Amino acid sequence: MTEQRVGQNGQSQFVPHLLQRRLSGLGAVLFGLTIAGPASAAADLVLIPDLPTLVSLIVFFLLLVLATNALIFRPIFQALDERAKRVEGARERAEELDAESNALLDRYQSSIRDARAEAESNRKNKLGHAREEQIGMAEAARAQAEAKIEEARAGLEAALVAAREGLRASSSDIARAVAARVIGREL
Repeated sequence: MTEQRVGQNGQSQFVPHLLQRRLSGLGAVLFGLTIAGPASAAADLVLIPDLPTLVSLIVFFLLLVLATNALIFRPIFQALDERAKRVEGARERAEELDAESNALLDRYQSSIRDARAEAESNRKNKLGHAREEQIGMAEAARAQAEAKIEEARAGLEAALVAAREGLRASSSDIARAVAARVIGREL
């Protein structure tokens, strides 16, 4: 038969019922042996007790050590070992989580760098296309302006030729009119 007890750490412990009875009976016997005898004067002081008392005290001490070990120290050490294992497990888990978080952070930073590099590449491509387009538009405008300038020059040249021809035609008329006035007669 076993009896279930709850220890300080909240875990159940099983203590054999027969062992509990024997320890309590043995404790009562040993307690009876340790009852002090009548006090005696200092002159009767014995430094080495008689052999049966000494053996009973040694046996009682050993039984107390065994009982204390079984009932107190072993559960305490077991609880401390379990606690140390839980702490070590928590540390290992924390280290794993730290390694995972560092890996995630590295992956995040890497993806940010990649995204920034891609955005910079796209920006440079668009800027290059915009510059090429601007250069093309400027060249088209320059060509159009030069065509208009050539057209204006051609128009101006034609007007100049027409004006010269008109002046030549009218210059002979003007020269005749001036000569006729100077001379006073018509030519």
